Amino acid sequence: MARDMARHNSAGWYTMGVLAATLAGAGLRFVALPAKSVWLDEAFSVWMAQHPPAELWAWLVRIDHHPPLYYLLLHGWLGRFGDGPGAIRALSALCSTAAIPLLAGAGRALGGRQVGLAAAWMLALSPWQVRYAQEARMYGLLTLAVAAVFYAAARLLTQPASRKLELPLWLLLVAGQAAAMLTHNTTAVLLPLALNAGVAGAWGWARRHPSSLPGITSQYFVGRWAAAQIGALLLWAGVWLPGFWRQAQVVDARFWLQPPAWVNLAEYGQMLTAGFLPAGSLLGWAAPALVMGLAAGGVYAWRSAPGKLWFVPALWLTPPLIELAVSVRRPLFHLPSLIWTALPFTLLAAAGWAHLARRRAFATATAALLLFGWGLGLRGYFVDFDKERWDLAAAHVAAAARPGDLVLFNASWVQLPFEYYLRDRDLPLELRGAPVDLFGRGELEPVMTAADLPALASRVQGRDQVWLVYSHNWYTDPDNLIPAELARHFASVETFHLPQIEVRRYTRPRPAFP
Repeated sequence: MARDMARHNSAGWYTMGVLAATLAGAGLRFVALPAKSVWLDEAFSVWMAQHPPAELWAWLVRIDHHPPLYYLLLHGWLGRFGDGPGAIRALSALCSTAAIPLLAGAGRALGGRQVGLAAAWMLALSPWQVRYAQEARMYGLLTLAVAAVFYAAARLLTQPASRKLELPLWLLLVAGQAAAMLTHNTTAVLLPLALNAGVAGAWGWARRHPSSLPGITSQYFVGRWAAAQIGALLLWAGVWLPGFWRQAQVVDARFWLQPPAWVNLAEYGQMLTAGFLPAGSLLGWAAPALVMGLAAGGVYAWRSAPGKLWFVPALWLTPPLIELAVSVRRPLFHLPSLIWTALPFTLLAAAGWAHLARRRAFATATAALLLFGWGLGLRGYFVDFDKERWDLAAAHVAAAARPGDLVLFNASWVQLPFEYYLRDRDLPLELRGAPVDLFGRGELEPVMTAADLPALASRVQGRDQVWLVYSHNWYTDPDNLIPAELARHFASVETFHLPQIEVRRYTRPRPAFP
């Protein structure tokens, strides 16, 4: 009876701890949600989601590189809550928060209550997770979908071997995997590869160590797992395979990502472990080293459970390694697309910390250091990190523009965040793109060429004042053709500098009278 009461008390403390972690994570994700400027990608999300679903789908296949699920959910969300900065980001914040108890459940299944609770707090306080929870993009939804897959798989792998179907868990696995694949195109390939590599390796080990993952030793497991994978694939393919194929061809032909370098790998490691700490500083090295050490401790703690030791690291390491390998041919290594790999990594680190908990003083000191490092990382995000300031760019033009002024955008889709901040102003401005108007060539970011200069000259003919909003020019106007052409027709009056944005004003020179 005393043992039952102790178990009951332990379960109660675990539940309260996960609830507290979820509330703390929600507080960090929703605090100051509208504070930062809506930047280019967020404005594109809003523009896309404001279309009716049929038009949204057509634009998606024509110009974007992502699947439809997030945009369709945001479409319904905007209809209910509006398009203010806080409202458009709240969907991501809610999804990111909901991933916390799911990761806790996966941790509890694989390592016990202490691992699950530690994983919940680590995910709740992660600066990287908070940053993308406060962005109107698909990464919060992606984290939630993969967390559901991780939870369902962990429960199925660790339950006692039996004939019991556990239908809700299998349905959650199928639905979560299909949702993740419909949220980001890289996940449509990387998640099935990582998940099946992890399960296949765990199955191989479990045959020799049945106690490692008892659920996988059931004679029905392999068939049910194969059926679940086929079900998720069919759901995804039935919705998105033709769109995926067209988008993959466009990305293979030309894409903006640059080949990965050591700095990209270092940034991935820092975001995975500590977030927005000063690069190159002692703390910027110490905090990631501490968390990586905990992950190594998790490997040590599970050394006698090779099934777990294969399954969890496979989920973490397979995606970045594949992205690096593919990048030899076509650059594909992209940090936001890897945000869901933080889930298995966090679980490993939590297992390492739980192993330390046997030495209470050491575990307490480690927890204090983690809180200190993550606190500084969160400060680095909330205070020092800023997105593109399209609010200031639009306000600068609005303050000095004359009725009928022409505003040119070299990367035509940067017109979207500019318009977002002019949507409540009654300014008779003409907004045009160079080389073409917004999505006029069916491309997201068309490149300016010498052949486009006559059309630009014709467009500015007869104008007294022209504004150039110059951004992402390294990709869309690498030869600076647009400023050179405008300098042939106008005098440059001013240049307003912002991070990654320049607002240039040109006026027609007044004729000189004798």
